[in-house]
Amino acid sequence: MLSNLFNDFLNNLLPVQCTLCSTILPSTRFRAPSQLFCADCQAHLPRWLAADSCPQCARPGTYGLHCGECMRRAPAFDQTIALYLFVEPIKALIHAAKFGAQWQILGNLAQFESLLAQLKQADWIIPMPLHANRLKERGFNQAGEIAQPLSRASAIPIRHDVLARIRDTEHQARLSAKARWKNLRRAFACQCDCTGKTILLVDDVMTSGASLHAAAKVLKAAGAARIINVVLARTPSQPYP
Repeated sequence: MLSNLFNDFLNNLLPVQCTLCSTILPSTRFRAPSQLFCADCQAHLPRWLAADSCPQCARPGTYGLHCGECMRRAPAFDQTIALYLFVEPIKALIHAAKFGAQWQILGNLAQFESLLAQLKQADWIIPMPLHANRLKERGFNQAGEIAQPLSRASAIPIRHDVLARIRDTEHQARLSAKARWKNLRRAFACQCDCTGKTILLVDDVMTSGASLHAAAKVLKAAGAARIINVVLARTPSQPYP
């Protein structure tokens, strides 16, 4: 009772504003991450569409067919599913989450309910790991923040002990498409047997696909049967080297 009264007091004293348009959000007893956006802004976020994209790498603009790059040189992962296109305001929101300590934005964006039917066959959820140095610098793993609501919605367990980042690589965003692929060589190691497992490999943004390919490659070498990338956002177009 006292807790509810205190929350009502906070809502009246400090009304919550939409992160994007600053509209005052409806009063609520619970200040959950789902209260960061107003309904109008949420409805107008740039969505990724499976029917318009390559089923393997999620590249938009292929009308649901495999893109030429995946047909010429298939990546180690089998499928990619995204929620959004990596354009504004998604770019600014993810940047604020990763570099502005506003990690709660990720939980708000990670709404996977519409995808559960496609993912229910998976055995494990594996967040893309950060190297220990990068984790210490940032204070949290953005892929882990995205994986948590996915696990809650799907009841698929998260495994943090399977995949490790063993080399502290240069930031991918600073590199050309070709350099990104070289940068990830021998960057990951698998720490357990994955025989027969279907794995959801979670990351925040997919650009070249180099990180996801490198991680999927070691998971497949450890016996994984199928790797499905689940990413928050996909860049509109990024050529492979």
